[in-house]
Amino acid sequence: MERIDVISKLPVPILDHILSFLAIKDAARTSVLSKAWNNAWTSLSCLDFGYGFYHVIRGVVDQILEKRLNQKISIKRFKVNVPNYVNLDSWIKILVACNIKELYLEVDTTYAYKKLPEAIFAVKALNVLCLCGFWIELPSDGIKFSSLRELHLVESVFDELLIQALCISCSDLEVLSLRGFYGPISLQVARTLPKLRTVDLVACPLKFQMVDIAAPNMKDLYVSSSSGFLNVIKIISCKTLQHLNLHGVAVTDQWLENLLPHLPNLEIFYLSSCSLLKTMKISSNRLKYLKVVSCGNLTEVDLDTPNLLGFSSDVRYGKDIVDPLPTFHLKASRVLEASLNLIPETLDTNWYSKLTRSLSNFIHSKTIKLCCDDHKVLVIPKELRESLLPPLYDTNILQVKLHDRSNYSVVDIIDSMLWISPQLDTLSFGHTVDLKTLKFTYRDAADDEDEKPCCASLPWKCWRHELKKVTLQDFTIMELLELRNYFLTNTDKLETIEDPPGWFLRTSLQYLHT
Repeated sequence: MERIDVISKLPVPILDHILSFLAIKDAARTSVLSKAWNNAWTSLSCLDFGYGFYHVIRGVVDQILEKRLNQKISIKRFKVNVPNYVNLDSWIKILVACNIKELYLEVDTTYAYKKLPEAIFAVKALNVLCLCGFWIELPSDGIKFSSLRELHLVESVFDELLIQALCISCSDLEVLSLRGFYGPISLQVARTLPKLRTVDLVACPLKFQMVDIAAPNMKDLYVSSSSGFLNVIKIISCKTLQHLNLHGVAVTDQWLENLLPHLPNLEIFYLSSCSLLKTMKISSNRLKYLKVVSCGNLTEVDLDTPNLLGFSSDVRYGKDIVDPLPTFHLKASRVLEASLNLIPETLDTNWYSKLTRSLSNFIHSKTIKLCCDDHKVLVIPKELRESLLPPLYDTNILQVKLHDRSNYSVVDIIDSMLWISPQLDTLSFGHTVDLKTLKFTYRDAADDEDEKPCCASLPWKCWRHELKKVTLQDFTIMELLELRNYFLTNTDKLETIEDPPGWFLRTSLQYLHT
């Protein structure tokens, strides 16, 4: 039966779109497939030379660009990474003439930053500009980026005058991203950018001190400071802000208290390495996700957030940390998923006491995720359990993520988790690629109407006397044997233990009952 080449019959614009996802060397290989593919390659408008290509065939870039210029083919996207010594002037002139839409230029900054050719500022049709490794100066005849929507400046040097000129000239700008930059000591964005929706300021330099943004339609703001003392952020005019991420910023109690009432649409709020913050008080019906990490001086957290769905934080303990566990008041959704990263320097009585107190803050959360390096961090000694209350007796789902999976005791982890949360429905632990799961089924109250409930004084059911069925997934044979022995030894109402195939443990259990 003769095969029909349907793809080659597609219109050239569609073939061009397919090739736009390929690096230039891979796109070139398609030219031998058929005449249609060759035509698509010849007129390809998205040129991605990627990394290291210039070192292999230096003249290829010149040839391809000159061919596009001679045939008057518009270039949608041009992307290249080159050494610092390469002369870019001729390329820029051709790209300007070909009405370039998206331009990605990266140079090696091992020895020095490369001066950006002024001709690039005359590209009126440019939509996306991404520059890495350049020394950028304000051109003498001004900036003509009338269509620019995205600006990304990475590991580049420029001054505040350039940014101000861009803000005035590029009224359609939607995304402004400055990463690892040098030069300016502040970023001030007035209301000249009505379409601005995203601002990323990553690894702001030591001298960078102020962010002042008045963008009426901004949705996302990320600020990361290298110094940890970026102390002035003015964004109260950004009423539509939904996602705020601050790292290494000098957030104070008063600043936070003054800010949040002006951000009525804030849904995602991340704070990390903000060492000046001592008290966090948030009252919001819109906030859905909150993350507070490495804020070592935080002493009080008061959250009136009835629609909060996710909360992330860390629990630290060590010789230099007296007792950083903050006073915690939480009003959140019943389906809240809390994630805690456990970081103790030493494992002693104080650590386990602190761990149980931290967990008790989330007693009414449906799902708790615990992350740690060593499983011993979570295994609370049995002698301590006698003087402590299970901190999560109203929690249904526990997830344990172990970074070190080389050596751990399955039984010890499960035994501790069933004490921490004695009414578990689901327990999973391990790692994404090696996730082990247990599902628990308990007796109904009607199963034994005349039997007096055990542990009647407790506000929770005792799993040892109520557990009816355990389902195990993705355990090894040795782990299955250990768990079978553990559950049969520690329960008196258990009827079934199942692994996915089911036959092994069911057969063993039936054999023991006979």
